[in-house]
Amino acid sequence: MENEKWKWIGIFLPKSKKNIIKAFILTFLISNSSFLIFSQKALRTADLTTQEPSWQAVIGGVAVSPCIETSYGVALLSDGRLLSACTSAGNVIWQRSIKGRPSPYISAFGDFLYVVTDSSHLSLVNPSGLTLWTVNCPFKITDFPLVGRDGRVYVRGKKGIACYGIDGNRKWKADTPELAAFSIEILDDGSLLLVLKNPKNNCSVANRYSPFGVRLEDITFSGIVSALKTCEKGVLVSLKNGSLGLVTVGENGVADSKWVNGSGNTVGAFSICYSPETLNSAFFFQNSSRTEAVIVKTDSGEILNRFQVGQIAPADFKLARSTPSGFFISGSYSACEFNEEGTILYVAKLPQTSKWNSMFYTNKNYIVLCMKDWTMKAYLMNQTTKSKKTAKSNPAQISYIKAKAPNPIADEYGIRELSLQKMSEISDAFKKGDYGLHEEEYLSLLKTEADNYIKSYSTQAAFQSRTYNNFFAENAVYTQNLLYLMAKTGTREFSLYFARLLSSQMDSSQLLSIVSFAGICAYDENGQMLQSLENLVMGKIQPSETLLLKAVCDATYEICRYMGRPALNRQGKNIISHLFYPQYDKSVRDYAREVLTKMIDLEKK
Repeated sequence: MENEKWKWIGIFLPKSKKNIIKAFILTFLISNSSFLIFSQKALRTADLTTQEPSWQAVIGGVAVSPCIETSYGVALLSDGRLLSACTSAGNVIWQRSIKGRPSPYISAFGDFLYVVTDSSHLSLVNPSGLTLWTVNCPFKITDFPLVGRDGRVYVRGKKGIACYGIDGNRKWKADTPELAAFSIEILDDGSLLLVLKNPKNNCSVANRYSPFGVRLEDITFSGIVSALKTCEKGVLVSLKNGSLGLVTVGENGVADSKWVNGSGNTVGAFSICYSPETLNSAFFFQNSSRTEAVIVKTDSGEILNRFQVGQIAPADFKLARSTPSGFFISGSYSACEFNEEGTILYVAKLPQTSKWNSMFYTNKNYIVLCMKDWTMKAYLMNQTTKSKKTAKSNPAQISYIKAKAPNPIADEYGIRELSLQKMSEISDAFKKGDYGLHEEEYLSLLKTEADNYIKSYSTQAAFQSRTYNNFFAENAVYTQNLLYLMAKTGTREFSLYFARLLSSQMDSSQLLSIVSFAGICAYDENGQMLQSLENLVMGKIQPSETLLLKAVCDATYEICRYMGRPALNRQGKNIISHLFYPQYDKSVRDYAREVLTKMIDLEKK
């Protein structure tokens, strides 16, 4: 079986002796060349031990987690079991108590938060602080949750990995050998790379899994891995022998090295940062007692620059991340930001570590220190918000699979690839969970049929002057089952299908089902479903269609509750308030008032 085969990946063991010799000579020459390693004087210095913070906020305890950046500011978890959210100006938006013992593992999914408590409990918290669901994982979670393209989340333990949908339903789990202390990394095709703790013949070993839990291959590196970092092109890797490389998945579906290079160092990088701004990367190495940055062109491995980074000692390393202007790195005593040319934009002296226990650097150039006196203090360090050169990155993908091309012959004879029997199988799988090995097939069938559903009404509109038999309009049970399954996939991509269906020319009976299942789906990232509902209320739905209007109220509430965004809440309240007008039946007006009260109560929690 394929997943039982071990493959040497070129970081980096080339496949022929000729290439081995070439790679050895290249690495030897690079690592023994004389590079000019320089360190510039910082353009500016700051002393945060005496400088007043730009803003500060009370967080109700000592920070347990690092700060997590969101579109509105930052969020973090304190030991007082309090989850706090602040704006980028330090205004506390909300504070919510959480159940269970807090852990340091918290991750952002847009403005949603995946939070780990009691070692094995995973919760999804919406942007208003409402906990939408909590599940108990089958193992102790040992790292930050990792969010996939379509909203699914991966959690890992000492000897296992599990995947959950945005509805909290477990999609799959897998037992693994004991894992090394590296985070799960994501390759360019969306597959997962997990480095194992125990090497093989003094070489690190990794398992590669598909997003659906299929073990695709086992990989042996040509040395011990010292650092990894996911980027748009794949996974950047550094080995302890000083080699650098980029692991990607080729057209044959097998992982391989896109490039390999020596770093000029005889030890491995201890951290890697990737810049979405310039698409270049920074590898951080120990050079005597100082930190050296090696700037690399990510897509080719070309070394662009190398220089000493301030006074940061590798043994004291705390945080490194990319910034709009370059990169930020910090130890316990000082921090600095620098650009890819090696210019140190500033060096900041930090307060004694006895006074703080967590640090973060925001995209808006604030150093945020979580103090032990239950406050969070932020210092504006750099007014520059744009880099000198900006590379255009690829748009983020939200799907792992595509719908199948339409089959004209099957459509002509009314043959559906997604049969009622298959629908029943999918429904049972969604209810039981752990269906990952079949999920790719299920999602492909559902997306194909959702496309067919939308296209059928475009075709009907084109042939409105002639008789057109619409399969979905004539087979209500089939269509209901399809809509139910679309709402229960636990992914974020089907909300767009519901928005498009709500905007199609449907009769009232069809619309009633679509509206109801759109509310069950609830996730509405860009507010498209809610906008479609507003358009229906303002234009298409007649005041006499009481059942449909009440369904709109319910769907609006469920979407606003799930999304937890003030802007969507305001839009939702406008939709509901429109139904107070006297042209609507009293039962509709009364129902709308009840739902509006529930929406207002959400904002008070």
